[in-house]
Amino acid sequence: MTHSHKWIKSLVQSLHENVDEENRAKILERCGRNCISQSMIARAKKIKKNSKNIEEFLDKLSKNWKHLKLDGNKVYVEYEKCYCPLVRDYKETLPATFCNCSRGWLKELFESALEKPVEVKLEKSIKRGDEICRFRVLP
Repeated sequence: MTHSHKWIKSLVQSLHENVDEENRAKILERCGRNCISQSMIARAKKIKKNSKNIEEFLDKLSKNWKHLKLDGNKVYVEYEKCYCPLVRDYKETLPATFCNCSRGWLKELFESALEKPVEVKLEKSIKRGDEICRFRVLP
């Protein structure tokens, strides 16, 4: 285990032991909001600007971003591997709380493009032992 992996594990364990679930989620969501690149947000905003409505935006975004999956009126973001630069090489499982960081990343993306609040729910997480990461986006 690398030094940075030990640090992340210690941080997550400390949050889990000392902070209630609601505040852990808020802390990690904020971290994720600050992690997303401005170029990704700009790309989503451009697609939204060139779309007639939310359905067209989601369709165009899904064609430009392979992780966005549309299933009827359901919107998912799915990853076949962990893309978090902090823990993608971390071999142990982590509490699901950690993935609130990715929830924040996705909320920032969709809220910035749509200019309104959205809800993002974690359904599956590789870091907690699932085969994929799956987030449900409720725009």
